[in-house]
Amino acid sequence: MSCPFFSILLPAFNARAHIGRTLRDLLGQTFGDFEILVVDDGSSDGTDGIVRGYSDARIRLIRLDSNQGLVGALNAGLAEARGLWVARQDADDRCHPDRLARQRELTLQSPEAVLFYSWATLIDHRGWWRGTLRPPLRDGDLRWDLCFRNAIPHTSAVFPTKIVRDQLGGYSGDNVTADFDLWSRLLRVGSAVGEARCLVSYRNHPGSIMGRENAAVKKKSTEGLREILRGNLREWAQASDSEAARISEVWLLPDERGWNDYLSVRERLASRVGEPAGEVVAEEDYTLMHRALGVSPVCAASFLSCLRTVCPLRYAALPQLRTFLTRLARGF
Repeated sequence: MSCPFFSILLPAFNARAHIGRTLRDLLGQTFGDFEILVVDDGSSDGTDGIVRGYSDARIRLIRLDSNQGLVGALNAGLAEARGLWVARQDADDRCHPDRLARQRELTLQSPEAVLFYSWATLIDHRGWWRGTLRPPLRDGDLRWDLCFRNAIPHTSAVFPTKIVRDQLGGYSGDNVTADFDLWSRLLRVGSAVGEARCLVSYRNHPGSIMGRENAAVKKKSTEGLREILRGNLREWAQASDSEAARISEVWLLPDERGWNDYLSVRERLASRVGEPAGEVVAEEDYTLMHRALGVSPVCAASFLSCLRTVCPLRYAALPQLRTFLTRLARGF
């Protein structure tokens, strides 16, 4: 049997509400050389029954007897993948009909790349529009962004099966850190290529994987994120250990007293590696302002005051207050 071009890796846990729509999206792709690996991670809501209701031979159901978590489910599917490339898809997300066709073109155009991704439409549990995720498209800007946050929508990613499974050993970490960790390791092997179209729709809601995390898991994830950020800062931003520690701490635990130091370090790193694109830094500032507001209004006001003083041009690039308040009211 010849290898399909794509193995679509689709973990599912109690995904009855959305998996049918997701499978229909995939089966309606304009490029059809793929297999769909649905990894049912111990679901109790009949998810496997919905999957078995599809007669398309390209769908393969892998049923795990007990819930292994996202990383366990991903690695179980990865072990069974026959495709040259893995295309990720979450069970509650959607994709454009030509997603696979376009990403196949990109793999052929950029044979040196090991990670492909796209912009994504952000939707809620009803499928209503909530915004657009626009990760940087230039490789250098992406690496800079990954020193601060995970910018790539996991559900849009495509990567070589053999490199991830055999060379990198698959996924590691937890539900929060698994994709960020993989991108960071992959980009030490090769380059990344992004697509400036929303090839996927990413659903964010309380029943999603991120919405189910408890406090203990989030604390453990914070430790994992800290290590990823510090490693990326040292690798791609030429940060010292102390600089990497300062940047990562502020991102993970915003504190109204630490903004001047953080901004001074960041500007020093930016000048050291060459200025990243203005819109990339502006989006980072917006995200950090949102995180600061989650701590307290005083923390957010302190950030804006320090940004205006230390980085006036960065401050001027932020969205207008009305835009910020509108986006905040929508929950992103």
